[in-house]
Amino acid sequence: MNALNQLRAVLIFIALFHLAFGFGLMFSIDFQKAAIAHYGGTLDWNTTNIYFIRIIGSFAFVLGYLAWMASRDPMRHKVIIIGFIEFFILRNISRHLFADELYTALNVSQMMNVMTSVFFGLQALLLTYLLWRTSRKGSNVNRE
Repeated sequence: MNALNQLRAVLIFIALFHLAFGFGLMFSIDFQKAAIAHYGGTLDWNTTNIYFIRIIGSFAFVLGYLAWMASRDPMRHKVIIIGFIEFFILRNISRHLFADELYTALNVSQMMNVMTSVFFGLQALLLTYLLWRTSRKGSNVNRE
């Protein structure tokens, strides 16, 4: 599989992940509870928190849509890919810069914080590398 197809595959993974989680967070309180539990966190299940999680879900859903669109023609939608790289990096920075807030608000363990950072950091690195490889090939890339 060439770099372009690998890039498409990573973008499709990101898209499906964000579309599924976004939809679930927007429309299902049970899904919200399962997602927070899987994350290793706890939360007061009040109307305010449920509402804010729905907002996060809508944001995730739109990210999924953007990743899906970028997967169709990555070279035409480079700015979306760069946006994901920046988002994953900023997400990791804030995850550690404001770690005490994360630990206090959601009771997430330090290990889960590190593992989540690795998960999103690897995606940022993979997107960066594959975008660079694909861009390097220029007009020789098969854009099917």
